[in-house]
Amino acid sequence: MTNTLLEPLQYGFIVRAILASVIVGVVCSIVGTFIVLRGMAFFGDALAHAILPGVAVVPAGRRRTGAAVLGALVAALLAASALAHQPRRATEEDTAIGVVFAGAFAWVSR
Repeated sequence: MTNTLLEPLQYGFIVRAILASVIVGVVCSIVGTFIVLRGMAFFGDALAHAILPGVAVVPAGRRRTGAAVLGALVAALLAASALAHQPRRATEEDTAIGVVFAGAFAWVSR
């Protein structure tokens, strides 16, 4: 009689998937706590959506993974530098993040 709960563990990819899940769970919980304590919870959402223009500008005929990743990287670096160089006293951090977030969507939809 075999134990059906332990049976998937005989496959190497299942063991690697469980190990990767544990590592991601630990790292994301630590980084997530740091981001929430710094008051930058909106930053991850805005940066994730700000890469959309980078992917959208890649021509449809050349839509390869490398080109899309490069476009996303450039857009993410531009958004992060726009957030890093905003005047500290002029706006609150969440307000600046919201402006970059909305601006990225507006640029794509034009």
